[in-house]
Amino acid sequence: MNATLRTTLGWLAAVLLNVGALLVVVGLLLPRPAGDVSVLGVGAVLCVAGLAAGACWLAGRPAG
Repeated sequence: MNATLRTTLGWLAAVLLNVGALLVVVGLLLPRPAGDVSVLGVGAVLCVAGLAAGACWLAGRPAG
């Protein structure tokens, strides 16, 4: 895997996990709004996306 792509995946995974974790905490602390989308659900989806990007980042590491 290209080093630039691997670095980008690492940063993307870190940002998605951090923002997702922040939204999960905010979703737990704040009352649920009247809208259709919950902050907790969006945070959970971002965490899962960050885990997927992190898995790709780990799979692309050089062997050895």
